[in-house]
Amino acid sequence: MHSRPWLWPNLLSLDAPIVALLWQLLFVRCFHGSLGMLPAALLALAVWLIYVADRTLDAWRGTQGSTEQPRHAFYRRHWRAVLPVWIAALGAGGWLAWSRLPGPLFVEGIAVGCGTGLYLTAVHLAPRLLRPTGSKESVVAILFGMGASLAAWPGVQTTSDVLAILLFSCVCWMNCAAIDDWERGDELRPSVIAAAGLVAVTAACLLQDHRPILGGAETAGALGLVLVDRMRRRYSTQALRVLADVVLLTPIVFLPAVWVRG
Repeated sequence: MHSRPWLWPNLLSLDAPIVALLWQLLFVRCFHGSLGMLPAALLALAVWLIYVADRTLDAWRGTQGSTEQPRHAFYRRHWRAVLPVWIAALGAGGWLAWSRLPGPLFVEGIAVGCGTGLYLTAVHLAPRLLRPTGSKESVVAILFGMGASLAAWPGVQTTSDVLAILLFSCVCWMNCAAIDDWERGDELRPSVIAAAGLVAVTAACLLQDHRPILGGAETAGALGLVLVDRMRRRYSTQALRVLADVVLLTPIVFLPAVWVRG
């Protein structure tokens, strides 16, 4: 771990919360909403709790050896130190959400949280339920897309707004599928490349007039995954895992345009 600082965000499960926060901010700004510090902090905390739980459970039931991914090895070795922090964060986050979040946002968050709980239960206690290829990635993509856009839902008014959220979930699915393919030593499956084309064409044709910034960010993320795949032989599996999330940081490029447009 100490010899690869660029891997720390992934090992500590900080990469997904950063991605979720950036997209939350982009959705809220594009839908002309407002975002307080508390909803942003609770989203980051919730994503961190979910990813730590999932990776720890994976590590507990996984097999040690050369095929074990660094993130699972990290939690297999350090779960005793992480567990008290996780419990404290869960308690603090739950209390803040219950006592400080607006009622509708709290209820919507609970709904997404329940869906996530069902997913974790299925993955770790009844894996046969998600055995079909792509099922796990699809559920993760839907939940992540809903969670990251949750604070922006009050500003959803048009079909383009709904489509923008769906396209983001599609990009999330591409991210999950790409990681799975690369960690197995494969190139991107054809369905992922087709999805990238679908995101780009749909964004250009249907979001150009009403949500061009969101469409541009989603297209950049989708095509970025394909570009990384074209260069995958230059990088290690661990580097590819990190790059899969780096290309989803496209809101950093597009957020200034939102502020300029007002």
